[in-house]
Parts: sequence; C-alpha cells; structure tokens
Amino acid sequence: MEVTKGSRTFQGIIFILVLATLLSSVTAAYYYSRYTQAEAENATYAQQLRQLGAKYVSHILFDFGNGTRIWSNDTEIQPGWSLYVATEVITGGHLNATYYPEYSSHLVTAIYNKGDAGNNYWGIWTFIPTNSSWQMAVVGSDELRVNNGSVFAWTYGPNSAPP
Repeated sequence: MEVTKGSRTFQGIIFILVLATLLSSVTAAYYYSRYTQAEAENATYAQQLRQLGAKYVSHILFDFGNGTRIWSNDTEIQPGWSLYVATEVITGGHLNATYYPEYSSHLVTAIYNKGDAGNNYWGIWTFIPTNSSWQMAVVGSDELRVNNGSVFAWTYGPNSAPP
C-alpha cells in the first residue's frame, strides 16, 4: 500500500487532534481535582468557624420593583451559608422556591409574597466594591457563598435591573 502525501497530512492532523484532546482532558481533570480539593477545604474551614461560634456580617437588599426596598444590613450569617439559605433565614421562611435536583439549585419565585406574576422574576446582583458597581450573578443563589462583608441584591421585575 502506497502512502501519499495527502494521507500523511491527514494522519498528522488526526494525531494532533488526538493529542490536543488528550491534553485538554488531562488539564480539565487537574483543575477539577483542584476545585474539589478547594471546595472540601472551604467546607472544613467553614465547619471550624461554626464550631468556634464565628459569624459573618452581610448586607442583602430586596428591591420589589415598585419603589419598595428593604435592606437587611449587618445580618449575621454563619460561615458556609449560600445566598439561598441566608435569604430563607432572613425572610423567616417567606420565600417560595422550586428545587431542581438536576441543577442542584432552587429557582426563587417569590420573596415576601411578591412574585409569580407574568413575565417578572427575581434576579440576583452582587456588589463589586473595587469599582463600586453591581454585577448580575452568573450562578444561582445556591452557588453563591455569603462571605463576611458581602453585599447582594434581589431585584424583581421583567428585566431585573441593577439596584
């Protein structure tokens, strides 16, 4: 069987693609292991802080989209809490949400009985102190960890505009 220049080029391309796939898989596995290790260390640290009775202080804004705003300033939050858990505690359970196990997350549909109306929804914003601006959260409330001094906003409306 004769090997042509075209078939060698094709074999070279296949080799490079297989090598690139292998390298990207190894890199992804490395970063995933680092992520899970950091997550475990964070959970251990949060547990130690809770055992010591440590509390974080956070600030959470509820903007109802009709001019009504409620600030929950200097709220004591336990280390390791997510924004969802903090919101559940702060509102005293006045929170409607549906849990989606396939996403391991809650979809918040109402806070203090405000919600579930038409095309309106609750959006989450995080305050970035370095440039004094709000940024829409790119993950759900179950994924956002509340840290000491963190500032969050829940906004309600058709576009969930920044506070």
